[in-house]
Amino acid sequence: MPSEQLRNLKVKVGLLGVTHPHADAHLRTLELLDEVESIAAWDEGEIVVDALKKENRPKMETTQTTLEQILNRQDIPIIISLGSNSRNPDWIIRAAGAGKHILTEKPVAANSNALNRVVSVIRHAGVHLGVYYTWRFNPIARDIRAMIEHGVIGKLLTVEARMITSQVQFRDPSHWLFKKNIAGGGILSWLGSHWIDLIRYITQDEVDKVSAMVDTLNGVAIDVEDTAVVLMHLKSGALATLHAGYLLPISQTGYTSGTYDTYLCFRGLKGNITWYPTNPEREVIVESVAPGWLAAPHRELKYTMAESDAYGGQYGLELVRQFIISAMRKDTPANGAENALRVMQIIEAAYHSNSSGRTVKVGEERR
Repeated sequence: MPSEQLRNLKVKVGLLGVTHPHADAHLRTLELLDEVESIAAWDEGEIVVDALKKENRPKMETTQTTLEQILNRQDIPIIISLGSNSRNPDWIIRAAGAGKHILTEKPVAANSNALNRVVSVIRHAGVHLGVYYTWRFNPIARDIRAMIEHGVIGKLLTVEARMITSQVQFRDPSHWLFKKNIAGGGILSWLGSHWIDLIRYITQDEVDKVSAMVDTLNGVAIDVEDTAVVLMHLKSGALATLHAGYLLPISQTGYTSGTYDTYLCFRGLKGNITWYPTNPEREVIVESVAPGWLAAPHRELKYTMAESDAYGGQYGLELVRQFIISAMRKDTPANGAENALRVMQIIEAAYHSNSSGRTVKVGEERR
């Protein structure tokens, strides 16, 4: 697509699944994007869609529509698929079969078998699949990645990660997120997946072996894990740990106003970088004895993020914008189906390790 057309790019978007926990936030993002002309929404629960269309949303198409009608529309090239983990692969496959480019929520599917099927269909259809691993677009994550790449901490030794959030009682235990046959997994697949992906993105390294223990400790009747401790061996030889859990006893209710305690620390032979991703008031701390840093080996970097009502803020808006532009230009997607599959395989290796009591190679078939 010529640059002149990209400057004036306007697309119509199909939104599948308005009852997803993040649906309202994703809809708000689409409404803020200049590139989005209009939004045609569909869900299996028509009453919910009808209620949404009655709200003051100028970009929302108000005519009644079915899934088939949205997929058959030639003027809709982009689909946002927000199905439950068990339903989402079918929606994606149908959209891909209709030649649509699809942006979807992590972890995309309930298990790697379903996600493998998605990957195969996407490749055959020649369409884009983007995943809302939004943290990759955070400017702090990108700066840390660049610092590590340029040797600020030297050889990577360890990564420490923490993703702790509000207890299950604040998150509606009856929701499909806590049903194994629908969600596939618990805290690791819903929130831990972000941090697993972020470790891989920032270090530009890959996880090859996993040891893990997971459990359900909140005392609430759910059948997925609410607590997990994962040790990951990276191909470079570095070790990474992830402590994830629905553990905070004081929180607001819901999925967009929950409380978080998050932390990432990258340690190398020449220094370390510490970041508290969900606490914008805390500085990023860099300590290094690498060349160019000896005059000020301890530095505290303060970031002021641009304000936006989009999901993930301004960088979340940029994720969707870049996906739309990349899809319309037919570029290779930066964060596609294969990446999501790798994250899923790491999570499944953690579950396999927990059940078998041994270290598991990522992608190893269960016996």
